Amino acid sequence: ETLLEGIQVISAGVSSRTTLPILHNFLMETQGDKIKLVRTDMEMATVHYIQAEVEEEGALTVPTKEFADIIKNLPDGKEINLFTGENNKFHIKSGKSKFWVIGTPKAEYPAIPEIEKTGSVSLSPLELQTMIDKTAFSASTQETRYILNGLLWNNTAEKFEVVATDGGRLAVATHPALPDSGEFKIIVPTKILNEVVRFISLSKPDKETQIHVNVASNQVSFEMKETTFISRLIEGNFPNYNQVIPTKKNMSFDVFTKELLAACRRAALCSGEFGSTVKFHMENNIMTVSSTSQNMEFTDELPIEYTQEAFDCAFNPQYIIDVLKNVGSEKVVFSFVNASQPVLIEPVGKEDLKYVIMPVRI
Repeated sequence: ETLLEGIQVISAGVSSRTTLPILHNFLMETQGDKIKLVRTDMEMATVHYIQAEVEEEGALTVPTKEFADIIKNLPDGKEINLFTGENNKFHIKSGKSKFWVIGTPKAEYPAIPEIEKTGSVSLSPLELQTMIDKTAFSASTQETRYILNGLLWNNTAEKFEVVATDGGRLAVATHPALPDSGEFKIIVPTKILNEVVRFISLSKPDKETQIHVNVASNQVSFEMKETTFISRLIEGNFPNYNQVIPTKKNMSFDVFTKELLAACRRAALCSGEFGSTVKFHMENNIMTVSSTSQNMEFTDELPIEYTQEAFDCAFNPQYIIDVLKNVGSEKVVFSFVNASQPVLIEPVGKEDLKYVIMPVRI
């Protein structure tokens, strides 16, 4: 179980799509009374340690899928003996079951760089998981917008912020200033952050556990207990997100999150030929949610506290849906300068989250 868990940890986030055969392998290396497991796809790497009785030092790379399949099917509750033979044969023995697979020497596997701990922060993994969960959905997935395929981490003496945008929407999660940490501004690929979040969920860390984030000139690592994730940083200039967040609020209203989420999901069913649009009309304490396409039409009404003059605006419904399903509050506040300017969405009772969405011209 220990060995299989280790293989699953190092395999999950690493892409199997590669033209380099060696990257279908993982590196197994002895270190003291532990086995070091390493997997990389040249973009990110995962290092995981498991306890073992080491009889002789050594290292070899082993085909990941074949090895995992073998371990899954070995007898339950029995010790596993691993040893290398001639011609890079890797022997696996448990009870009366014996396998061997062909490995390759460690020298042929890409070297995993040591992280220079020039700037590092430590925080609760659960708090980090929340910050990523509340923002990562707003990052771009288009390869042409590479600079936006990551989340900006802005750590200052006053606060720590995680920011994501795809050009049409923006998400900002704010954390109080981290003690004993240096200032830095980096762009971390969404890919490794999703993997870190998945690992935190599986690990179920207690309140005392810390995740250590080490920042170097072009790399970042996440270290928790026996596991470390390493990734290159995205180089370039992240957009000035503070300029996008509206500071002026000419009109605003709050609405129940679940009710608006359900209405927007229904509106998204009326998807037009050129993409769907959800329209909001506010008047006399009523919010009318509507959408139309060539063959369909939808309308719904929600109660809100709004007594100003009638106001109309329109958005990509998926942008609104993504915010409402991740925000985690009973109510949200929508604030506008006017119908053509970005809307600011804030969860009621949570000052650490801000969402900005560009409107669609009606």
